[in-house]
Amino acid sequence: MVNRLAQSESLYLRKHAENPIDWWPWCDEALDTAHSQNKPIFLSIGYSSCHWCTVMEGEAFSNSAIAQYMNSHFIPIKVDREERPDIDSIYMQTLQMMTGQGGWPLNIFLTPDERIPFYGGTYFPVEPRYGRPGFLEVLQSIRRFYDLEKGKLQAFKSEILGHLQQSAMLSGVTAELSREVFQKGLELNTGIADRNQGPSFPMMPYAELSLRGSRFNFESKYDCKEVCTKRGLDLALGGIYDHVAGGFHRYTVDSTWTIPHFEKMLYDNGQIVEYLANLWSAGIQEPAFETAVAGTVEWLKREMTAPTGYFYASQDADSFTPPTPPYQG
Repeated sequence: MVNRLAQSESLYLRKHAENPIDWWPWCDEALDTAHSQNKPIFLSIGYSSCHWCTVMEGEAFSNSAIAQYMNSHFIPIKVDREERPDIDSIYMQTLQMMTGQGGWPLNIFLTPDERIPFYGGTYFPVEPRYGRPGFLEVLQSIRRFYDLEKGKLQAFKSEILGHLQQSAMLSGVTAELSREVFQKGLELNTGIADRNQGPSFPMMPYAELSLRGSRFNFESKYDCKEVCTKRGLDLALGGIYDHVAGGFHRYTVDSTWTIPHFEKMLYDNGQIVEYLANLWSAGIQEPAFETAVAGTVEWLKREMTAPTGYFYASQDADSFTPPTPPYQG
């Protein structure tokens, strides 16, 4: 028995076609159904090569007890972020406002009338694990809150809507590269791998800000050239770079750029190659930069270029060698 996603053009959505959850694609009919039945929307956003999206599909989204509760009390909607980056962007921004962090799968609960988020997270296990509650427990708590705490829900909706409106007003503002902005960029750039001793993401806009700002005569407690060079060497020599096949992984699971999460994204690789090339052009000509750029370009041509000439968006973190179960690497 398949659900509505079986007819989707998206590979990611079709991966969920045999889930017992009665998934809807994002469409007017789904939104109208949520409104007419007064059911909160459970919106789950991901993409095909996302490791934790794959894990949750095989665990919580394939669990019959979770599916039964979900189908009775929510309108579940699945979105491929590579098909609808607009939907992903607005709800990722909101999740980061609510929790201080983001990621995929992006799982968020919306009111059925205005589609305003009131709770969200990323990966939820079936049973409590990794310091996270079990998903059925989350669903039951959310539904109780929706039914019994209308006043709190309305106040929370107003707060979220206010933040979103303020953010929309700021989106068109052009900021000057002041000393304060540059200093903040340097601080973020130097602290990326140390924050909470957790995963390390490239966060290339901070690195580019530091590199571009280094041309100006700003007083700073940081040596701009040293900061930019260290970031380049962390990327080119660390485990985030695939020293065998070429290309950069999406992040490392530790704070020392050592152990990669094996997924590779086209947009990350484009930004990192540009940054290393800009370092080279700025006179910081480390041999490791040249090696990493050349290896990444070869990987892009060999593994990421489609027969028709366009680039693939990402490379999966999981390897599939039947009959062995999927594994990372």
